[in-house]
Amino acid sequence: MLKIWVKGFRNDCVRKISPYFNLYKKKEWFNRPDVKAIIKDIDDTIAVKDEYLESPIFGGMSPEKLSNGCKALILMQVLDVNVYATRCGDNCVNHLLRIASEKDLEITLHHSMKFPDKFEAIMMDTGKEIHSREEFILEFYKINGIF
Repeated sequence: MLKIWVKGFRNDCVRKISPYFNLYKKKEWFNRPDVKAIIKDIDDTIAVKDEYLESPIFGGMSPEKLSNGCKALILMQVLDVNVYATRCGDNCVNHLLRIASEKDLEITLHHSMKFPDKFEAIMMDTGKEIHSREEFILEFYKINGIF
């Protein structure tokens, strides 16, 4: 289940994605099929073996050169951490929702991410269950005092 915080930052939120990822990454992560799929889909890069990646732009590269969105999704996939998902672009939504369908996923989100018309989440600030993009937007703006 996707659990979304939208107001402020909790102490457990990973806000600085790159430094956290670079410090805690493990070479075996990059051999996992789910992580390989994230890297290919988000950064158009192939995880060859361990920490060796092949990019059409950079050639052979290390995971440190992955985008913040890609790093954030990998952290969500392999760890149980509250990630600052505002660092993710809308191209990350499908993977984010897939991960949340496999396990409880807690994120902090300070922008109105482009979720699909139908999806399930809990707005943690209020405890309200939402079932659509429209409900998310209404609750997002309500929590932030805009509506």
